Amino acid sequence: MRALHFQITYRLNDARQVFVQPDSYMTDADAWYYACLHAGVGLVYGDDDAQEDFAALRLHAEKSGVTQVKWEALP
Repeated sequence: MRALHFQITYRLNDARQVFVQPDSYMTDADAWYYACLHAGVGLVYGDDDAQEDFAALRLHAEKSGVTQVKWEALP
């Protein structure tokens, strides 16, 4: 499957951040996960399955200053 490109926008402590992420698909949970990685927010992979548990991921992100995550597919 061919990789697509997605623009992810978020706020980190009120500063707007934008980056492009290649992937085969994107969901809201994926975008929040990538925004955390981009922001340098520590995630413990495999411990609490944060990637699978969107509510826990979002709560962790927001406590770390990551908010307003949005994404869109690029042409």
